Amino acid sequence: MILRSMFAFVLLIALYQPVNAQEASVIATVNDHPVTSFDIDQRIKLLAILGQTSGFDRKKIGNALIDDVVKIDEARRFRIDPTEKEIDERLGGMAKGLKTDMAGLEGKLGKQGLTLNTMRQYVSAQMSFSRLLTAKYKEKIAVDPGEVDKKMAEVTADINGKVKKIMADPRRQPIEVYSILQVDFPVEGDDPQLLQSRAIEVGQYLQKFKGCGSARAAAAGIFNVKVGKVIEADGRKLPAPLKAALQAKGIGGAIGPVRGPKGVQAIAWCGKRMITPPKINAPLPTRQQIENMALNEKFDRVEQKYLAIMRKGAVIEYKDQTFTK
Repeated sequence: MILRSMFAFVLLIALYQPVNAQEASVIATVNDHPVTSFDIDQRIKLLAILGQTSGFDRKKIGNALIDDVVKIDEARRFRIDPTEKEIDERLGGMAKGLKTDMAGLEGKLGKQGLTLNTMRQYVSAQMSFSRLLTAKYKEKIAVDPGEVDKKMAEVTADINGKVKKIMADPRRQPIEVYSILQVDFPVEGDDPQLLQSRAIEVGQYLQKFKGCGSARAAAAGIFNVKVGKVIEADGRKLPAPLKAALQAKGIGGAIGPVRGPKGVQAIAWCGKRMITPPKINAPLPTRQQIENMALNEKFDRVEQKYLAIMRKGAVIEYKDQTFTK
């Protein structure tokens, strides 16, 4: 997992400014080994390089660093801790995957504000715990096909349930859209005679109106007619009387005169269409992905189980009580 994650790290930029190690404060000691705020800053940068770009909880990361020291010391106590050569070989494999050598890897880490020691400790803790599981605790992390089937059913049901809930949202229901053309016959003021005169002109206009394509031609010979642009309106929000009147005329028809804010109007119905939100095609994970997920979950449970045991045998002294578990 470390190797796969490291392949992408050269594509990411450092998210945090370098921290002066001399200014770091000790948050805890583990068997007399200090864990500092500088170590936390280094781990945050490492996690960013490994693909985690958010959710950095300093308390959680601080305790993860404490756990790493516990793992390394426990493996050392049983003389199964990885040697410097073995760690170098693991780091060399990472460097080779990045088409460089150890010096090149150290240089790349340095550009991201990381020390090689940060990576060495991370790798050492991973290797130490893996050996503790197999050599001391005789644990073999594996899942049988039945567990994978059960997990796959759970994940599939969860994804399909969420998709169904989203699709049932009223905001995702099909919308009937009306294409409407508004033709204005302006009137200055509220003079009833002028309004009546313009209403008669609307009637004349409607007689010549033969569909939205003829909207401008139908206005020929009539003074001061403003043919607007076709607009689309949500059919659910149209006033019921207007919607009923348009439906009575049918597509291509027009109604009027209608009193408008600046005179009288003719309103034409140019068309109708349905807007249906696209279906959500949520990809389901593969069986291999589900198996990996189940393995990771089982590993996490086993890790927490044995870490609790190992922590009891370690001398952990919190210097900063905000990091207390």
